[in-house]
Order: sequence, then structure tokens, then C-alpha cells
Amino acid sequence: MADPPVRGEIVPAKRALVLDADAFAALNEIVSAAREYGRIREEEQTKRAAIAAEEHIQVDRIHAAEQILRLYFDRVFAERAKSSEEMFTRLDQAMDTGDPQMVHAVVRGIVDLAQSSPLAGLDDFGKFWAELGTGDNPVEL
Repeated sequence: MADPPVRGEIVPAKRALVLDADAFAALNEIVSAAREYGRIREEEQTKRAAIAAEEHIQVDRIHAAEQILRLYFDRVFAERAKSSEEMFTRLDQAMDTGDPQMVHAVVRGIVDLAQSSPLAGLDDFGKFWAELGTGDNPVEL
């Protein structure tokens, strides 16, 4: 069961005597805190600007890499299209002549072509990415 409310009189707080030295110390604390706030705010704005600049650099690297990769794929797949067309032409010729060894060799070549990756020659993609667009390895399109 809850206790009954206590009735009484509200007494105003006693005003303590504030010395000049205490008031001056409080003023100095406010000034010091305001300066620290300004310093931290400026520092954080600088950090945000640096982050934004780094973001811009990374986005540019991604776009440059995308362009390079698109050019590479266009070239490689054009070469692959030509190679695969030639392979199927050879397969037709081998089948027309009835040469089973040639048919087997051409089919093996078609399978090898289908299994190879256009990026197989790139040993370490992480290293490639880390070096892309650096001062030592500028991106040239």
C-alpha cells in the first residue's frame, strides 16, 4: 500500500554568496570550453572534408578501373568470339572430312576455350587494385 502524500511548505534555496574569484573562474571556464568547442568543431570539419576528398578519389579509381575492365572485356571477348568462330569452322571441316582425331582435337580446343577465364592471366587482382591509379602506376585511357 502506498504511503500517503507528505504535506509541507516549499522553501526557496538559500542563495550562497558568490565570490568575485569564483565568478571569474566560471567565466574563464565558459571561455575555455567555447574555445575547445570551436577547435574540435574545426578539426572535425577538416576530417569530414578529408573523408569526402578520399571518397572522391576512390570513386574516380572505381570508374577508371571500370573503363579499363570494359575495354579489356571488349577486346578479349572479341578475340574469343573470333577464336570460337574459327574453332566451330574447323569442327565442321573435320566432321565433313570424317577425321575423328581432328574432331577430338577441335572439341578439346573448344572446351579449353570455354573453361579459360579472361582474367586468368591476372595473378594477383588485389595487387592490381592497390596499384591502380597511384603515383607509380597512373591510369591512362
